[in-house]
Amino acid sequence: MRAPETVEGLVDAVADRYFCTDCAIFTPNRERLENIADMCRRYNADGVIHFGLQFCQPYLTEAFSVEEAMEERDIPVLRVETDYGEQDLGQLSTRIEAFLERLA
Repeated sequence: MRAPETVEGLVDAVADRYFCTDCAIFTPNRERLENIADMCRRYNADGVIHFGLQFCQPYLTEAFSVEEAMEERDIPVLRVETDYGEQDLGQLSTRIEAFLERLA
């Protein structure tokens, strides 16, 4: 891709890049779901761990769409919600280990 030659071209390029942000806050976002499925194919992933930060409503709401979209493709999903506190470390470890065993 050729670099823009004017300030207006640079601003347009930056705006275009930001509009391509793959974030749950931009809804509806079928492209995000397609990107997740595409990453599974590219990296030969056996499953998806959908990580949602508690209190980040868009990602928690999106979890349902991710699970549904991956289920249509027979890709298992583990939904993980945390507040980054250490108190749920043991539970998350156990859940992730069980998910990995399920994939094996």
